[in-house]
Amino acid sequence: MNTAARRAITLGVAIVAVVAVVVAMLLAPRFFTGEPEASYTPASAQLAAPSPVAVRDLDPEAVQPDPGILASKLDAILADKPDRTSFSAQVVDVATGNVLYDKNAAANGTPASSLKVATAIAALDALGGGTQLSTSVLLDGGTLILRGGGDVLLGDGESDPAHPKGYAGLATLAKQTADELEKRGIGEVELWLDDSLFGDAHSNPDWDKSLFTSNNIGEVYPIAHYAGRAGQSTSTAYQSDAAQQVRKVFARALGERITVTEGGRGPYAGGEQITEVKSAPLRDVVKHMLLVSDNYIAETMGRLVALKRHMPAEQAGAAVAAVAAEHGASGLSLVDASGLAAKNQISPAALTAVLRSAATSGKPELRELVYSLPVSGYNGTLMHRLDGAATLGLVRAKTGSLTGVATLTGMTMTEDGRLLAFSIYANQPNGALAPHKPTIDSAVTAIRGCGCRS
Repeated sequence: MNTAARRAITLGVAIVAVVAVVVAMLLAPRFFTGEPEASYTPASAQLAAPSPVAVRDLDPEAVQPDPGILASKLDAILADKPDRTSFSAQVVDVATGNVLYDKNAAANGTPASSLKVATAIAALDALGGGTQLSTSVLLDGGTLILRGGGDVLLGDGESDPAHPKGYAGLATLAKQTADELEKRGIGEVELWLDDSLFGDAHSNPDWDKSLFTSNNIGEVYPIAHYAGRAGQSTSTAYQSDAAQQVRKVFARALGERITVTEGGRGPYAGGEQITEVKSAPLRDVVKHMLLVSDNYIAETMGRLVALKRHMPAEQAGAAVAAVAAEHGASGLSLVDASGLAAKNQISPAALTAVLRSAATSGKPELRELVYSLPVSGYNGTLMHRLDGAATLGLVRAKTGSLTGVATLTGMTMTEDGRLLAFSIYANQPNGALAPHKPTIDSAVTAIRGCGCRS
């Protein structure tokens, strides 16, 4: 056997092995989410009698859906609606890359929060899944500097490694700081806030003002607690100045042992680092972002990716687009990293390319993206969607909702055992909020239930 043949066989086996892991995650979501099964079961659900659960290995010989038969099913579901809603979509076989369905899939559209799939792969690829973001304290004479390094999930209390939100705690940071100051015989400090990492990129000119008044986003800083909100609940209001609020919380905790006065704010060049707390590993932060569709975290990730690529923080969208292009996405134009801006343009074909690239990547942190997506009927933004018997627990996808736009991008496996990636957009020119989500869900149900053999 020649060298070229051996390489081809090795590559084929590697892709099958990678996809097999993804299939196992799709078939047994409760084992891969890292959260108790009970938390995914709606209280009103009628549970069937227990039966043995087996996770099937990927069968490389499983039959791919016949594109013609699949198209006949999906075209009927995704036909234009009387209210002028139109659809675009693509379905791709993950193992081979074969396009099994295409409805205007190369045409750019507004992705809404499906864009977070691209932001996730950009963050994991550019920064690394094991990366932890530092919130540090420096000392320069009588000045204490609190410096943000991109962790926006700080908690007010003690560090809690059980969850990305509050993994690093301000009470813990204050205790460590007080211990060190007392060891040095320092009882009084002026507290400087260095929140300069993102420069002036706190907002985005392409965000409608209503996004702030409707509590969809707040001013973005490289240091914040609870993803820029006043409290742990995602229904809590965003703060107008999350970085300043962190300084207040930290100063209050430190003030129990040290006399603290408020100092300046901005870049600070000097000082000796005396302590720090670190965020959860980035893979866990990204998973949390995808599960609850957190806009603040997404914007933070985009800014960090931009800085890693030596771009200004305000070019977060362009940075995400550049990484996505390296994973097969073409023709996209992004102005933010969260999907809030209606000016974002990316096609369903670009999103399926990104998903397939992640699922078949040689990098573990990229493969993790697939099982960081919400699971149908179980958690995150899919908790109450695709929860029928045919799809419950068998679809992983990222939702997207804006005025006039609904999207869904993810993966499922057909009844014949083929793992498919899909991305579906609904666009309604009359401006209804998230139009025809049930239609999109019907299309995904058809994909999942497809034997589609001639």
